[in-house]
Amino acid sequence: MIYSLGISPADFLNGIPAIPNQLLLLNDESGSDVEINPHTRLQTLTGQTQIRRYLLAKHEHAVKWLDYAHGDDLDFLLPAEIAELLYLAHMETHIRTPFYAKLQNDYAYLTLRDGFYKTYYRNLPNFDHVLEVSIKRHLRAMHNNRWVFARPLAISDVPHEILTQLIQGLMDGTIIAFDQLVERHRTYVIPVRAITHPERQNTWYSQEEVYADSREVASLRYDLTTREWALSIHDNQVFSDIKDLI
Repeated sequence: MIYSLGISPADFLNGIPAIPNQLLLLNDESGSDVEINPHTRLQTLTGQTQIRRYLLAKHEHAVKWLDYAHGDDLDFLLPAEIAELLYLAHMETHIRTPFYAKLQNDYAYLTLRDGFYKTYYRNLPNFDHVLEVSIKRHLRAMHNNRWVFARPLAISDVPHEILTQLIQGLMDGTIIAFDQLVERHRTYVIPVRAITHPERQNTWYSQEEVYADSREVASLRYDLTTREWALSIHDNQVFSDIKDLI
């Protein structure tokens, strides 16, 4: 499960291996693309084009959904399983698991409050590329804001080793603080902060509250000349548990 602020629906769609073909919506929607499954009485959406358009659109209410593999999968859900889906939507957390054998879903996606999202990945490595897409988007946006008439910034892919350190080295939570970015000798330096009180996540309603429960442990660097990424670690103890993985 990834609890995030700053990773947009577009980052998610552009980062996952493939856009789902069918969604089971756990929130009420209107529109010509939406259908109602008679067995569950929940709404569905079919087709990658329609799903992409739906997920990138602006919504007045929270968007919550699961993907599913086959059109008739929903007809085999038991009342208790439907109740679990309703619980997931209402309480924004799972009872047993957010992944259902009958649905064969790869994701469960919950829009929370004030820009926060909770996303369940059946295969957590799929999040690696989502994070990379988001990092590159934020860096490009910061560059464009600093240099209005600059050429579009060509950004290299973030090495897998750095993504592993950011994700697995800081399992309790990572802040990549683009709002604190500085430029030094043609290198962008972005502070990396570790979450110190992840148990307080249900009380976070703003960026300031997230930052208050964190401390700086590293800096992510991008050299504009060589187009190379680097991660400078300030607190080796925080990252010591993953040395054997990279």
